[in-house]
Amino acid sequence: MSVPTYEQVTELPAQTVTVVPSEYIDENGHMNIGRYFELGGRALWDRCIDELGMDKDYLTARGMSTFTAEHHLRYFAEILQGQEASVHVRLIARSDKVLHGTSLIVNRTTRRLACTMEFTVIHIDMGTRRPTPFPEDVAGLLDTALKADDLAWPAPVCGAMGVRAP
Repeated sequence: MSVPTYEQVTELPAQTVTVVPSEYIDENGHMNIGRYFELGGRALWDRCIDELGMDKDYLTARGMSTFTAEHHLRYFAEILQGQEASVHVRLIARSDKVLHGTSLIVNRTTRRLACTMEFTVIHIDMGTRRPTPFPEDVAGLLDTALKADDLAWPAPVCGAMGVRAP
């Protein structure tokens, strides 16, 4: 897996910027694993809502949402109390029902990539709770976002997950 630099990651917009509070710190004196997962997941959700047309109305009016299928977290550097962190979401690929990407968590104070949280999510019909294709309008937004996220540096992926052929 190729690891992007801080400068490369910050080419992507920050979905979240936070100063790490004391309640995020574990017994080892650094940010707890659960907080990385929380920040990475929240950033993905925010991007889906803000840019990709899957807001609360999408769930209530259209009866569709996404469910997480897989995650893979990898750590590269610590984040300590009082340090500033940001999360940048990069979309990698999609099929008619699956989206693959990664949330990149950086320590803005030390200017280092701290963690990658690779994910696949499945588009779901909430009535049947089964996979269903993305509607045409959302698929168009996803395709536009995928083109914007097609950067000169390779996405940091584990190679064990992603969009699979049917």
